[in-house]
Amino acid sequence: MNSLQGLVLAAACLGVWPCATASATGAVEATGTPSAPQGASSPAAPSAAPSAAPGPSAWQQLAQPTLPRAGLLRALLAQAPSLAEARALRDAADARADALRIGPQEFTAQAQVQQRRVDEAPDNGRYTEWQLQLNRPLRLPSQAQADRQLAEANSAQARQLLSGSRREWLDQLLRAWFDAQLAGADARLARASAQALDRQAGMVQRRQQLGDASRLELDLVAAEQARADAAALLAEGRAASQRAALQARWPLLAADPALQGDPASAAMLREVPEDSEALRERMLDHSAVLAQARGAVRQAEAQAEQARAARTPQPTVGAYLGSDRGGRERIVGLQVQIPIGGAARAAGERAALADLEAARWRLQEQGMRVREQTRSLLAQGQAQAGAAQALMLAAQRQQAAAERTQRAWELGEVGASEWLLARRNALDVQMQALQARFDAARASALLRLHEGLLDPQPAPEPARP
Repeated sequence: MNSLQGLVLAAACLGVWPCATASATGAVEATGTPSAPQGASSPAAPSAAPSAAPGPSAWQQLAQPTLPRAGLLRALLAQAPSLAEARALRDAADARADALRIGPQEFTAQAQVQQRRVDEAPDNGRYTEWQLQLNRPLRLPSQAQADRQLAEANSAQARQLLSGSRREWLDQLLRAWFDAQLAGADARLARASAQALDRQAGMVQRRQQLGDASRLELDLVAAEQARADAAALLAEGRAASQRAALQARWPLLAADPALQGDPASAAMLREVPEDSEALRERMLDHSAVLAQARGAVRQAEAQAEQARAARTPQPTVGAYLGSDRGGRERIVGLQVQIPIGGAARAAGERAALADLEAARWRLQEQGMRVREQTRSLLAQGQAQAGAAQALMLAAQRQQAAAERTQRAWELGEVGASEWLLARRNALDVQMQALQARFDAARASALLRLHEGLLDPQPAPEPARP
């Protein structure tokens, strides 16, 4: 196999590329439930024959990263407490927006009854007098328009916050998902290595009984056995810890068969996308942080417009009906009240304009940060994909070197310590390749999430009454 063929084969087996050796690749169906990608590997299994590593092609048998099914993600989204809170806050914002559109102007009714006493003739006597009054503040068209704009901005911002919460929740879920998968794959690889070494130790013991191996070689293999068992126990403990954490927060996710690397129940991961201006723009367009910053600017603009409109006082008009001198006088009248605006209204407008300026500067700062993070994510994803390819080739070659060293030890050309060192190096490179494979898969998934391609929308909610 030349270097180009090795690179293609390594890329095919990374788990973020469809396997090049398969006759056909699996496709994600429109419902989000994928078909099984052919050529996907299963968790590493111990070989029946002694070898320098878990199997003759262990570098190819490393566990494949998978994605949770879209249907499962939608079910988890519907149950997430943080998203339920965000939806409740959105509903509260919508209700406040409705109140803002309607306005606080309400009719005020007033009734007054009094007794009048006149002590001088000719009108001396006691009179019962009363008055009824009805008034209401008027909202000027400019103020009504400003209130509507602020209501729309508040509702839109509440939805952006819900979308940002969903994106953050998915980010945390994907990270936990890949961490749990990697911990399980590490444990399986470590246990397979320990089991393979157990078989090799039995072979060394038989050789020592036949006089083909020294007691020192047997002790070295026994020590390596203990080290491999300890490493397997530690890896299994980490896997159990990751699964327990997943079970505590996302029990449906912990029970998903795709967590075991079952390709039939998980969507295929794609390669890390090429860094391009169009891709960066798509990520900026789908950035929840930028969307919230833009929403804050729109809110500040609407509040500034509302403060500007509030500098013109709202009049209050009313009508009243009264009876004086025991009914001998009837009173009907109209009433208009116009507040005289003072310096406080102008100060309120200046404060709103200053808030708007701050929101615009904040948007500019957030834009710079998101652009920096976008470029960093893309560069990191490309580097991790390249590292995964290189480490897969390294695992292949180190595996071959370990097998040759074992054969040389069996022929008496090298000592047992050299063979065990080569075997340990092969396992270390396989562990690194496994880590790199999952790092590349995680980078690809998170980049797709930030690009807006891994955000399953929840089921439509019932219309609000």
